[in-house]
Amino acid sequence: MASRILQPADKENVEPSSASQQADVSGTTTLFKGAPVLIRGLQGAPEYNGCKGVIRSGPAENGRYEVALESGDKVLSLKAANLNLDVDSLKEYVAKKREEKSKRTLPLTDLAIVWSKGRGLTAKALVEKCLQVPELDDHQVLLRVDKFAFSHMSLGYLVKGFTRTFSAYHNFYQFGEDGFYRSACWGYATVVESRHPKVAVGTRLYGLMPPSKYQVMPVGGTVPRGRNGEPPLVELTMTDVPFNLRRFQEMEVVETPTDETQIDGEAALLEDWRLVLKEIYTMAFYMDENLLVDTGMINSVIISCASAKTALALAYCLRMREMRYVVGLTSAEHLEFVKSTNLYHEVYTYDDVDALPNNRTVVYMDFKCEGDLRHRLTLRMGTNLMYNMVVGPAVFQKKVTDQIFEKRAREVLFDESSWRERRRMVAEVTKTGRNEMLRDSFPAFVSRMREHFQLRRVSGPEEFRKMYESVASNEAPPGEAYICSLQPEDQEIDEIFA
Repeated sequence: MASRILQPADKENVEPSSASQQADVSGTTTLFKGAPVLIRGLQGAPEYNGCKGVIRSGPAENGRYEVALESGDKVLSLKAANLNLDVDSLKEYVAKKREEKSKRTLPLTDLAIVWSKGRGLTAKALVEKCLQVPELDDHQVLLRVDKFAFSHMSLGYLVKGFTRTFSAYHNFYQFGEDGFYRSACWGYATVVESRHPKVAVGTRLYGLMPPSKYQVMPVGGTVPRGRNGEPPLVELTMTDVPFNLRRFQEMEVVETPTDETQIDGEAALLEDWRLVLKEIYTMAFYMDENLLVDTGMINSVIISCASAKTALALAYCLRMREMRYVVGLTSAEHLEFVKSTNLYHEVYTYDDVDALPNNRTVVYMDFKCEGDLRHRLTLRMGTNLMYNMVVGPAVFQKKVTDQIFEKRAREVLFDESSWRERRRMVAEVTKTGRNEMLRDSFPAFVSRMREHFQLRRVSGPEEFRKMYESVASNEAPPGEAYICSLQPEDQEIDEIFA
């Protein structure tokens, strides 16, 4: 008996054909209210086969779904075996729902820390800017910057941006107003709005972040998890960033921690310690590799600014490969702290350079970037000083005065991005398991540093200004590390607004 045409309020029970009854319905869980579907396999009412509709409700106790047809005002009661998801319409539906979810009910205000051009790097150059966050365009995401670490490394990024070679360090997150600039810090952010099909709201990212509450960024692409366990990546699009600095555009997708996991063993590292130490340790590890390749069997190293975290990390790496003699140079105020770490064989103050043993062939790691100090070391060590590595923008180092003879030692400027490319082709790296050593040695380094460092929370722009002034003026205690956030203190870090 042919099915009768019903009024909109009616529902029609339409039986499937025998072939449809035998169909695999294992995917019925993919059907949901509002899903666009295609009707197929009807035997009693074949005129509806191929029609499009939308699931209005279901499944009922009899397993049927109510489907409202696109054409006309009919509602059919159909089994799951007679419904296929309309993929093209579903994509439009998902995009529409995602856009609706990301719309804000209230305007969103950003708070950003920027630096005034022409005022140097003093605390007087810091400016707080409050701007309304714009609505997203296609393929853009809105990041909520949850927290970031600030250290001399962050300050170094700001300094590098003034040089011709490293000017791109001011381009990672360009500020829209003339007369201001900023760099970035290593931190965590959460995607709270997204107009990109492959970056979902709630995705948590680790990478280089601006000192602000929010940041709108276009997404250039995504990279799935690697075969060897490499984490998935979200690549942000940054203007005027050269190819050799492309890694700063890659944000690592991370999971939100559910508890305070142990730092030792195979458990995940605590987030805050990762922010403070991961990039510092990686850079120091690469310096050690560079030394190994360039200086070979030289087994004595002198390190200035011995209390700096990167210098301590380098000393750890040198001792890890059994360097025979590692000497630290530091100020009188930091002497006891540096000695307490037990990472150096001997520690001297800058005033005691003339007391350094000069019966060894040595390498000098210049973190201080002071020409006068390097000149004094040259006079003391003579021809035993074979190699100088300057860490940081050499154009800003204090100039030497009254130099009485030419420099005899080879002098190089350490460039992390260049070494990252070079190390892929160096046998001392590729054939000795250095990548695995970097990964496996980091937890032990963190455990060691936790004995000597304290994490300090910095919340809000006023506390950030005070902290920045102490770091920039070298008055900050060497045993402190700073985790900063411009988010309200009462905000739940896992909150994601629709």
